[in-house]
Amino acid sequence: MEKMAVAGLILVPALSPCATTLPVFLAVGNSSSMMVLAIIVLLFSTITVMTSLVALSFYGASQLKFHWVERNDKLLVGSVLCLVGVLTLLFHDHDHDTDVHSIAGVEHLNRKLIGL
Repeated sequence: MEKMAVAGLILVPALSPCATTLPVFLAVGNSSSMMVLAIIVLLFSTITVMTSLVALSFYGASQLKFHWVERNDKLLVGSVLCLVGVLTLLFHDHDHDTDVHSIAGVEHLNRKLIGL
């Protein structure tokens, strides 16, 4: 387990394209040819690493079996959509001119909660 933690601490900065980009571009300086070379190398290394990580993730996810999700997929999607709709109705304020702490704002929230 400790070996995996150490490997993770080493591989995350090595595989993350954003963590190493800034020092590379600072080291290039004002040379436009080196800048183009750095962009090309970072482009291909980023595409390679991201494609490899997606392939490994897909392979790992394909090993998991979620038969209950396959059986209840429509119920699950419908429930998530209804939950998002209810949360949007409750927490999204269309009336920007009312103050939340005023009596009108409280009445507006109460009307939203009871569906009037």
